[in-house]
Amino acid sequence: MGKQKFGGKWTIEKLSILTDYLNFYVTALKDKPFELLYIDAFAGSGNVLIGEERQIEGSASLALGCNIPFSKYVFVEKDNKNAQELEKMVESKFPELKSRVQIVVGDCNEKLIDIINAADWRKTRAVLFLDPYATAVKYETLQKISLTQAIDVWYLFPFMAARRLMPNDVTVYDTYASWKKKLDDLFGTEDWYENFYQESNQLSLFDNVEIENNVSEETLKTYIIERLKAVFPNVAPYPRMLYNATNSPLFLFCFAVSNPDKRAYDLALKVANHILNKDFSN
Repeated sequence: MGKQKFGGKWTIEKLSILTDYLNFYVTALKDKPFELLYIDAFAGSGNVLIGEERQIEGSASLALGCNIPFSKYVFVEKDNKNAQELEKMVESKFPELKSRVQIVVGDCNEKLIDIINAADWRKTRAVLFLDPYATAVKYETLQKISLTQAIDVWYLFPFMAARRLMPNDVTVYDTYASWKKKLDDLFGTEDWYENFYQESNQLSLFDNVEIENNVSEETLKTYIIERLKAVFPNVAPYPRMLYNATNSPLFLFCFAVSNPDKRAYDLALKVANHILNKDFSN
């Protein structure tokens, strides 16, 4: 069976947070008149290798193992080989749920729009897990997700990947213009540049205007939350930063609710905030 060869302590944290919420979600809505949908936009092969030897279940497998099944599961995966391994995993471990599973191969942004357009959101509620490869998720996709007013979103924002596209020396953008475009797509605006780069009060040795980089863990985190709040009615105020083995910030695990109904989002936010603050070290 195929394995995705990446992961660490942060992987355990994100999967524990997601699993806790999914179990809450299906329990809370089990008697409601909705079709419950789980969407995994980067489903992988179904397994993750932590370090060199430890194999654990990936997000797709954990979702299928919830204490109450979802009505339907849609797994999006760009890599054909991973999609094939995922199909094998479903058949071997969850044959009773096979008829509820749809595996879609392709770009997450395109396929998510197809999924959104195919559903009747008056009768459907969903949880979406976004665990992208670098900066793959476009902001315009988030906007379309929010318009459903029916999807709860767990977004593993690529914090380190975004930070690496914000060099101290802005002249790098003259050579790598594509870096700016990636951030434009990620944040849904070009205004991020003015937010993080300002003219210095001091002139350089040659009386040139110096541009100061204002990117830090805290300023970038604040900006990410602001951008999510610009599109979703409700966003958890304290997302969880996930760190690598050298204690560098890798991802910011964010939660957003697209349903503007106070009755719908109050409990969801309360539970999500609680889970985001849990200690998963044991």
